[in-house]
Amino acid sequence: MQSNNTLLADSVHLEFGELQILQSAFITSQTGRVTGVLGRNGCGKSCLFKCIMGGIRPQNIFIRFNDEPDTDYGHIGKRVKYLPQNTFIPPKMTLGEAFDIYGADYDGLVGFEPKFHTMQRRQARELSGGEVRIAEMYLILNSDAEFCILDEPFSNVAPKYVEMMQELILQHKKDKGIIISDHMYESVIGITDDLFLLRDGYTFPIRSREDLIHHGYILR
Repeated sequence: MQSNNTLLADSVHLEFGELQILQSAFITSQTGRVTGVLGRNGCGKSCLFKCIMGGIRPQNIFIRFNDEPDTDYGHIGKRVKYLPQNTFIPPKMTLGEAFDIYGADYDGLVGFEPKFHTMQRRQARELSGGEVRIAEMYLILNSDAEFCILDEPFSNVAPKYVEMMQELILQHKKDKGIIISDHMYESVIGITDDLFLLRDGYTFPIRSREDLIHHGYILR
């Protein structure tokens, strides 16, 4: 795996019947940078991510890694790891089992947050939503994937852990490209190098808070 990687998802068009979700949407990511995606509820952020991962088949999509002439769509999941809005660790699976499946070091999670020292044998359903979220994001970021997509990572997480998770994201951006979306937009803006707004099916590069005001995402 080369040390500097780029990901481009372009010309993403998704519609369900007469309902158009995405129209020529695009997003880029590269090693060493955090890319933020903002947008109102229902604008299609999660759909865009699922189109990239193959969970939804759009009418059109173009994906390119680096300068590779062809993309192996069947193995994108090895190169890109996705943290969905909903938990992905099965309710009856223990945290230790989940870390074994991912080949991750559980002691690393304990080092990140000592409270997990007593939770290795506990099932996901026995933990709070915030605890599961922290563990899942740790798994995704500590994978060997070249890119990570984090969809609402700060959901149901206490403020002090949001700060810890931000620090973890910044630590891992040195060796992978990270895409993040969350309605806690200040927490996203605070750690992003590149920012996009998804509106009316299109993505718009955001270079300042004035751009967000212009697009009607925030007020002055």
